[in-house]
Amino acid sequence: MNNQKLYFRALASCMQNAYIFFFTLGIYFVYIPWNLERLQLAETDLGLWLFIFGVVNLISNQITGRIIVPKIGTKNIIMIGTAILAFCPYLLVVVDTYFSFMLVAFPFGAAIGFVIPSNQTQVSNIENKTNKIYTPIYQAAFSAGSLSGALMAAYVIRQGIDPEITFSVMGFIILLSVLIIYFLGLPRSEDNADPISKFQLPKKNIFIFGVLLMFNFATIGIIIDWSSLWLTRDLLAPLFLGGLVIVFFNAGEIVARLLASSFIKILGEKVVGGYLSITGAVILFASILTANLYLIIPALVLFGLFTANFIAIVIRQAIKVTTDPISLTVSNLTTLGFSGFIFGPAIVGYTAKYLGLTFNMYALCVIWGFNGLCLIYLMSKKTN
Repeated sequence: MNNQKLYFRALASCMQNAYIFFFTLGIYFVYIPWNLERLQLAETDLGLWLFIFGVVNLISNQITGRIIVPKIGTKNIIMIGTAILAFCPYLLVVVDTYFSFMLVAFPFGAAIGFVIPSNQTQVSNIENKTNKIYTPIYQAAFSAGSLSGALMAAYVIRQGIDPEITFSVMGFIILLSVLIIYFLGLPRSEDNADPISKFQLPKKNIFIFGVLLMFNFATIGIIIDWSSLWLTRDLLAPLFLGGLVIVFFNAGEIVARLLASSFIKILGEKVVGGYLSITGAVILFASILTANLYLIIPALVLFGLFTANFIAIVIRQAIKVTTDPISLTVSNLTTLGFSGFIFGPAIVGYTAKYLGLTFNMYALCVIWGFNGLCLIYLMSKKTN
């Protein structure tokens, strides 16, 4: 019973940490057009920033999973990474040169590599100990944070609040999250006692699942980073409505992730992760063809609803098929996944400039539909 309380508190710690951080990101994503204009940057400059972020994150992921977590545990590295993250969004809105803007990508990428895989390792560890499904609920905090952050951004923009004030307040709140982690995080005695692992290529089965995450992460920026630009430039929506894509996409995600356990029990992981992803991609593709905001919005809800649990199911399937420690498996998966930030932003930035943001939205639908098809194949092959 005491262990159950520890696991519940640790899960709550991971969820609040993810929620507060993604709440802050949700605000910043709506400010991206403003920040690019303030610094006189092009879409390709944002792509370069994300490229640097991705490279640093890739290195940080591997060091975290193979060395840092086995040495000091997930709780301690989450606190360190979160403390660094508290300052990064604020720095993005106060820097005044191209060079300083690019420099922020280094601590930001490293801190994400400390926090995200370590939180997921804790959640997967708790799943393994309790034989329950928690990853989708944990990832619902991502969506809820982004959604409420986008709504908050619309409010502060309409109120004319200085972005420096907004992100200094959010930095303080993120630091408070560190205290919550300290008191509620998973104790070292309950953490995985994984040995330090040498650097080597992931096993074939982990590599394949990691590639699916890589394509997902490479293109998710189309929704997260570029959607406000798509609405304001291609569909001519006002700036305060720029977060609509994030709002409605995340609304669908939240519902799906909160109900994921029931969905999986009724439909199975293959349907929830594969067939529903394909269905959501087809619906969104068809709505974009109309260029009608009133059709695109409900399609985005369904797209978020049907694709929300793809990542969680890929992670769960990968852990099931390997004998590697959970922290190493999660590290390899997130490294491969975040490697999508190395080539994805550059390609997305190039196509946004020369082919248009609407083209990228079509590409998103095609790639995520293909990902769903691949997951179906892998799970069918496994059962056979």
